[in-house]
Amino acid sequence: MKEAKEAVKARILDGAIALFLEKGIANVTTRELTESLGISRSHIYHYFSNWQALCIAALDRFMRDELETFTREVASLPSTQKMERLVVDFLPFEPDAAWQLYGSTWQLALHNDVYAEFVESITQAWNDIVRGIIEEGVANGSFRECDVSRTTRQLISLLNGYDEFLGVRPSTEKCAMVEADIADFIQRFIYKA
Repeated sequence: MKEAKEAVKARILDGAIALFLEKGIANVTTRELTESLGISRSHIYHYFSNWQALCIAALDRFMRDELETFTREVASLPSTQKMERLVVDFLPFEPDAAWQLYGSTWQLALHNDVYAEFVESITQAWNDIVRGIIEEGVANGSFRECDVSRTTRQLISLLNGYDEFLGVRPSTEKCAMVEADIADFIQRFIYKA
């Protein structure tokens, strides 16, 4: 019975994410979700106390799945290749629905403490991954000795800044400049000379 409940809950979360990716989180209603899933509104609220709780749970499932996928895919790579994959996966060199969902979630966090707490937890999870990559690279001699916490903050700040920069009218020229700037930072401050 518990397994069936978990399957229904997962179906609701997956349905919400599919709609969020298609329409944007602010443009999805409970009615659209119930119609797309073929279930009643009361059925959804049996599993989630309110719409915001459902949205946070769906976003958490989606974003943590992305974190786990990234971690699994880079696990066997050398530190330098992990760093390269991080940059490619982190930045929106081509706008897509997932990138837009992250952006709209961050916008909601500006005015809502529940979303802000959620965004902080996802941001911390990414920071932990980046920190782990840098620590591993320092330990195996691929990266220079550094203050790992500071270098992690600097790299994340650089990536977040360029993420926003690329989010507004991305172009081939902007992407090339961003790739060159980040590669320069990594070469100067992370990789061994």
